[in-house]
Amino acid sequence: MQLIDALLQGQGEIPKFRTSNDLGDYTRVFDHFETATDVKTKIMLLNSNPKAYNIDKLLEYLSNDKSVFMFYFVGIEPNRIVNQVLVSMFQVDLMNSTIILRHWAGRNSRGVTQFQGSTLNKLILSPDNNIDRHTSTLFLQDLIAL
Repeated sequence: MQLIDALLQGQGEIPKFRTSNDLGDYTRVFDHFETATDVKTKIMLLNSNPKAYNIDKLLEYLSNDKSVFMFYFVGIEPNRIVNQVLVSMFQVDLMNSTIILRHWAGRNSRGVTQFQGSTLNKLILSPDNNIDRHTSTLFLQDLIAL
């Protein structure tokens, strides 16, 4: 919460924190499910394609039937935060803009993914949590088959 408050207020010092090399930056366990959320900043003026996740780490996490993986996108311009959105990894546009990169992977690895930056810009400016179960299942099957 300290980090979010510091970003929203635009004043004071951002608290020091350290992230491990895990799938998500923030995890929370609830009664019926557990969540992992990866925080991503997107500089709105740049056409970058940010790294998304390591496929093997994602599949290992999702092998728990109570797991939910999300992204918290923070859209940034030089002097302000444009918007902040919490989005499922299975959001239709986000999933369809996922680029699989096998050449960054080590041996015996499925690889990593990145997102098309234009899709992130769109989601940050106009949040949408549309999820299609059938498409999501096919997407996971494709990742497993790599």
